[in-house]
Order: sequence, then C-alpha cells, then structure tokens
Amino acid sequence: MRHVLFVLISVPLTCGSLLEGGSLPFSRPGLMDIPTASVLHHTEAVLGGSFTAFGYERADSSSESDFAVAGHLEVGLFNRGQLGITWLGEAGISGNVKFLVLRESITTPGLAAGCQNITGEEDYEFFRDDRDSLYDYQESQNFSLYLVMTKSLDYFSGIPVCLHLGYGTGRFRQGEDEISDGRMSNPFRGLFAGMDYHPVPELSLILEWDGRDANFGAEYQLNGTVSFLGGLSEFEQMFASERDLTDVMHNPKFSLGVELAFGPFLNRTTLQPYEQLSEDYNRDLLEALEEIRSNAKYEIQELENKIR
Repeated sequence: MRHVLFVLISVPLTCGSLLEGGSLPFSRPGLMDIPTASVLHHTEAVLGGSFTAFGYERADSSSESDFAVAGHLEVGLFNRGQLGITWLGEAGISGNVKFLVLRESITTPGLAAGCQNITGEEDYEFFRDDRDSLYDYQESQNFSLYLVMTKSLDYFSGIPVCLHLGYGTGRFRQGEDEISDGRMSNPFRGLFAGMDYHPVPELSLILEWDGRDANFGAEYQLNGTVSFLGGLSEFEQMFASERDLTDVMHNPKFSLGVELAFGPFLNRTTLQPYEQLSEDYNRDLLEALEEIRSNAKYEIQELENKIR
C-alpha cells in the first residue's frame, strides 16, 4: 500500500502543461522521452522500434487519425559511453551520444551528460503542420544538450523506485514566448524529471515530465533480450480547459514499442579490468547488504517470540 501511495504522491511532478510539444515516445534511449544516467555495457547493443497513434480534428470538425513509426539503435562503449541513432520516419535520422560522468552507487546518484538530435535540421521531429512542413518550434530541436542524475531509492526506503532529474536545451525546453492559456508552464525551462517504479522485477511503471509534456507508460521485460513498451504521452492535454483540437500538438498520443538487447559481443573484462572489478565489488556490497537485511528480519522475529 505504501508503494501505491508513493506513486500517487509523486504525480505532481507532471502538473505542468504547455502549447508546444510532440516528441515520439520510445524513439530514444531512456524512459519514455527523457534520458537516464546509465549506459550500456561495452559492445552491448539495443535495437528499438515504436508505433504511435494520434488523432485531431479537421477544420470542418471531422476527426482524423494517423500514426507514426520510430526506431533507435544504441551501442555501449568502454562502459562509459553510448552512441546511437534515432529514426523518425519522414523526419529522417539523427544521432545520440551519452557519457557517464559518475556511476551510481548505494550512496551516490549516477550522473551523465549527452546530446540528442545531432542533425542539421533545426525542427527535427516527426510532426508536421497544415502546410506539410516540419512543425515550427520556437526552440531549435537539434543538438539538444542535457545533464541528468539517476538514483534508486530501494536500499534506502525499501520502495523499488528510481528517480531521474535533469536539465537540457533544445527539445527539452518550452518556447520562451508561449502563452499558457490558463495552463501551467514549466517554471524552469529545460528542467525534466521522471520515475520508474517496479512492483515486480519484470515490470516498470514510468511517470515523467520531459520538459514540455507529461507522459505515463510501462515496460515489461519478457527475458534478457526482449522488452515490450506502452504508454500515453502528453496526457495533460486531456485536462486542459482550452486547446486547439485541430493542432496535433494539443492531443494525447498512445504508443507501443519493443526493444531487443544483444551482447556484449566483446569481453569487457579484458578491455576494462578495473571497471569490472569495481562493478563486482558494488554487486558484492549489495548482496551483503541484502543478506544482512534478511537476517535482521529473523532476529527480530526471534526476539518477539522470546518476549511473548
């Protein structure tokens, strides 16, 4: 019950809203639309694809439905970096890069820096306007830099949840002159945040604010190779008092996706022996801590029985 309460209390993270948005969920590595402070192992690869359905009204008030397809490929390098590409249908291909500044430990958060939408197209996104040109954003969407922190709270609180907080430029920022029409805008342009909650090890529930919109989704890991994804993006638009239903940016979108993990293909212990020892040491500490916690439960139970 306390796990459910924690998730409900955390919902205000996504209380903002705006006129400008429109990224395709699951088209880049991370949660739904925000990056996290973790990287793939050396020569490990992840291939992902997603399908996004959305609707809007025509000028004659009739309804129109459409869909978008996206994909991404990421490869880990030396347990410290990650390179990848994103494909957004007719919008084309862009690059992604991420560098791990600080690896997460029991007591400290992970920290990563990176850049998304590495392309010459300033308005790089899938969505188009009524003139069939890429949606005109006030902020350039390409070369979007970011810095993000990630921290799991499991060993501190017993709640299987991980928090993410970051700041970015470009696609993470609302337009500076956007009028909110009575809706809240991001008080810190470029700030994004999210959380993933694991009720069971295979399932992750995702709630995030990507700097421009609120998104909710889930990931189910079938095995070590295949993961299924689903989510509702820009859902704050459903609660807006005023919005232009003819604008695709003012309508929520539903997405389904799948990710395939491969590798590592090379022996990373040979290339990074110190890093591997460090990871093994951290893992041993976690296992030792879990054993201490389990033993403590039995000791407490024995004391209660003696008292009785």
